[in-house]
Amino acid sequence: MEGGVAALALSSGQAATPYSIQTIAEAGDNFISMSTLYGGTYNLFAHTFPQMGLEARFVHPDNLDELASKIDSKTKAVYCESVGNPAGNVVDLEKVADIAHAHGVPVIVDNTVPSPYLCRPIEWGCDIV
Repeated sequence: MEGGVAALALSSGQAATPYSIQTIAEAGDNFISMSTLYGGTYNLFAHTFPQMGLEARFVHPDNLDELASKIDSKTKAVYCESVGNPAGNVVDLEKVADIAHAHGVPVIVDNTVPSPYLCRPIEWGCDIV
């Protein structure tokens, strides 16, 4: 459906989100996230993950030029929602992927709102959907 090379079925999107981050990051690492997120995801990133030693660094999707400055040697991923919930903003996935890949960092996309019927992030250079 998404055009990837493999898939993993989980019970919910809220299960998939921490699974995608914690599979590639550990205590002491960080990841970059767009700031326009579903409330439960924002709380996970801003409050729960720091208790586990994972730092989320937030960037507004209208200010992607700031993205590169947030990436360092401990950055393990860039995370975004293809269409922010509930804001409805559309993230420039191709630009996010270009910036992240220039630093050797994969892009994780929550594609819940549009589904693969309307948006296929892998076709825009993203890595994990």
